[in-house]
Amino acid sequence: MPDDTHLQALHAAVNCYLSTLGAMGDCIGDACPEIGGIYKHRLGRLRTRLAFDSSTPALEESCAAVAEALREYAQRASGYVARHRLELNAAVASIQEIVKSLAQRQDFYSARLRQFAAQMEATRYPTDAEALQEVVALQVAGLLSCVESMTHEAQSLATRMNHELASVELRVREAEVTDPLTGLMNRREMERQIESRKAAGNPPVLLHFQLTGEVNDEVMKQVATRLGSHFRHKDFIARWTNAEFMVLFQGPPEIAHMRVEQIVPWISGRYLLDNGDTAQVSVEGRLAPAEVVA
Repeated sequence: MPDDTHLQALHAAVNCYLSTLGAMGDCIGDACPEIGGIYKHRLGRLRTRLAFDSSTPALEESCAAVAEALREYAQRASGYVARHRLELNAAVASIQEIVKSLAQRQDFYSARLRQFAAQMEATRYPTDAEALQEVVALQVAGLLSCVESMTHEAQSLATRMNHELASVELRVREAEVTDPLTGLMNRREMERQIESRKAAGNPPVLLHFQLTGEVNDEVMKQVATRLGSHFRHKDFIARWTNAEFMVLFQGPPEIAHMRVEQIVPWISGRYLLDNGDTAQVSVEGRLAPAEVVA
């Protein structure tokens, strides 16, 4: 095969591989956004790196990284779906029990109301106005008491139902690892990663970026994209708060400090918004202490 043809074939193969990485990232992110967002970002960063360095060692390293990311994603997504199913089944069982209780109490109060009706029908009302008023007042008080009890118990059961649904939603949300706005790792998952690093005896190297200025959701998404483009696929990036990002850096603190100084100017400045306006953002970057997660 002529050299030019061989080079063209290699170039086409690399482009196909890069396109496949992009498609894989999109599919992972769409299939289970609560879990897949961080892996979509990770594959995207790997794809960007390969676009600049498609040497044989880089391609071989990327294959291993992709295989690891897919295995981890499959385990996480499978666990999330299983937990979601268990929580949903538990919620359905709890709500069914509440509905059963509601039906039983409805039967009880229906019987009481029928009893009241029978008593009222069988009552021999006095002709004296004052005595009649007293009898009717007693009957009204009994009916009101029954209605108030019905209302109170219905509200109590409704509160139980809402509490159960909120509790299930919280437990399911705790299994999510992706920030829904930026697609980056969320704070809970970053805290788990930091604690895991500490437990393994490896002091985490953390980079903290604080945004100030005209920071809104659209700006946060754009900053997340810029930030992600400056880190390797093996560095973990998380949205820490409404205007903060945290990076778990895979390298020594000295290199991390240099990266902070390099990156801050790239993510500071003016951002063009979809409506044509611009937003001015300032960024302060620093190395964060390992004790950031107590």
